[in-house]
Amino acid sequence: MAERLALAVIPGVGWSASEVQTIAREAEEAGFDAIFAAEVNNDVMATAQLMGAATRRITVGTWIANIYLRHSYACAQGAALVADATGGRFVLGLGVSHPPVNKALGIDMQDPPAALRRYVTAVRSWLRGEGPPTHLPQRPASKPVPIYVAAVTSRTVELAGELADGIMPFLWSAARVAKSKAWIDRGRAKASGLGKADVTMGLPTFIGDDLKAMRDVARQNLGLYTTFPFFQRLFRASGFAAEAAEMEKGAGGGALSDRLLDAVCLSGPLTRCREQLAAFRSAGADLPILVPPIGVEGARGVIKAFRR
Repeated sequence: MAERLALAVIPGVGWSASEVQTIAREAEEAGFDAIFAAEVNNDVMATAQLMGAATRRITVGTWIANIYLRHSYACAQGAALVADATGGRFVLGLGVSHPPVNKALGIDMQDPPAALRRYVTAVRSWLRGEGPPTHLPQRPASKPVPIYVAAVTSRTVELAGELADGIMPFLWSAARVAKSKAWIDRGRAKASGLGKADVTMGLPTFIGDDLKAMRDVARQNLGLYTTFPFFQRLFRASGFAAEAAEMEKGAGGGALSDRLLDAVCLSGPLTRCREQLAAFRSAGADLPILVPPIGVEGARGVIKAFRR
């Protein structure tokens, strides 16, 4: 089977609806297998539907939909509609987002793993047409809706292995991808009726002949993530304790050492980026998701570089 490749975009930084659709079409024409949208200052379900309406072949999906923003019933109904409209080309990525984001929205996260378990279970149930009648009796989705779960910690990966069709980690090293197989297997041992878990891997991608300059671009684009406690803990667990300590002090992108960036990003000349991509595939990434620099032109540059 041909190696799969996806693109993730962050259109909530000011993209118009037309630009969202144009980039989705360009990714499809370039041979990408999937395009995902992040829920950052946008409605990711509406964004996925926009992308699906503009394309004919490529899979579209959420990367990820914040579970605290939608009732599980509304999420399932929206997912069923997008899947139907796209002929089954929709993937529903779900996750808990981040404490600072949810706090700004007045959301009390309490126990995120427990909330995620309840939510994924409920969405699956609604998609099967189960649950009490509302205005009318429930009915199952007309097209399958694969559910993927955002995963950072081993605990969340195990949970995803038990409940989901795939996982959606971000800012992992290839070594952590390799380790995740055992965590997924523990979850799958408790699962019923699920096939092989699809391992996606979000890979920030910064292509350019000047490696130092590309690392600087990476720091500019990824600095926000250093402020999120989930990622601070991830980097500490991944062997970057000194960098995590700097993040906790508020160093921002400056805390991202060359060593850390080289472990979690594709950066530098295209040949180097392709070698790094191959290492993630060898470690067990089934569907690498390239994450371009912020902006329409950033996405367009990655699409052009990885055209197939």
